[in-house]
Amino acid sequence: MRELSGTTAIITGASRGIGVEIAKSLAERKVRIVLAARSAEALEAVRHDITKEQTQAQILTIPTDITDPNAQAHLVEQTLSKFGTIDLLINNAGVVMLSTSEQSMLRNIEQTIAVNLTAAMTLTQRVLSVMLEQNRGHIVNVASLSGLFGVGGGESYSATKHGLVGFTRSLRLSLKVRKSSVSASVICPGFVKEVGMYADRLSSGGNRAPFILGTTSVYAVSCAIIRAIEHDLPEVVVSPRPIRLLLALTALSPRIGEWVLRQAGAHHVFEVGEYEQVPQ
Repeated sequence: MRELSGTTAIITGASRGIGVEIAKSLAERKVRIVLAARSAEALEAVRHDITKEQTQAQILTIPTDITDPNAQAHLVEQTLSKFGTIDLLINNAGVVMLSTSEQSMLRNIEQTIAVNLTAAMTLTQRVLSVMLEQNRGHIVNVASLSGLFGVGGGESYSATKHGLVGFTRSLRLSLKVRKSSVSASVICPGFVKEVGMYADRLSSGGNRAPFILGTTSVYAVSCAIIRAIEHDLPEVVVSPRPIRLLLALTALSPRIGEWVLRQAGAHHVFEVGEYEQVPQ
């Protein structure tokens, strides 16, 4: 089992939702943390909240637009300047753009890809060179169940999460082939009930997740991330339901899998009357 104490982690999308819980969980394990997101004020609020309970926590906040190459370079440089190493990268930042395909404008598709996929891949590449040189490190990409099967109404989001799953699988295999001590994992949570896109949708009158998919807790997601790092797991699905059975069914018979999801009403969660943008 990998020891986390004394390591350094960069967490993107760390100003709200899942990112905050990840930061708290890592701080409890004495990991030095770099919080990255757009809002300096929100990051400072998270840092203050964590250090209020864990006074010994070492936390650096770096306001970052992860779609900006210069901001990415600054994030890496400042982390190395402060802590000397980068041992963990948690690519958690994401955006959900809810609309039908007809309503989606090109710039909305491009932004979803830029935030959810391109930024994670390019930041990984920057950090990977550091990890390979120090011969240790772990990259965690936070995807979604939507990255394992499609859900109607969330085409752009699902496409980026599929891409993130594929990227992680390929990266992990490349690292294993070269017998590197650096590795990668992908986490695929279902609908998180307390924070993030699904919680925001519910609070504004959105549709509940169907029984077949259920909901999960933000704590379960953070635990899955810790477990993936400590045990070098390739992929963790976070769901209270036996989703792997549904995935296997869909792989064996895409038509039947599609029918099951449609009958369960999975697509209703993403139904909107007009374009919406919701941070993950």
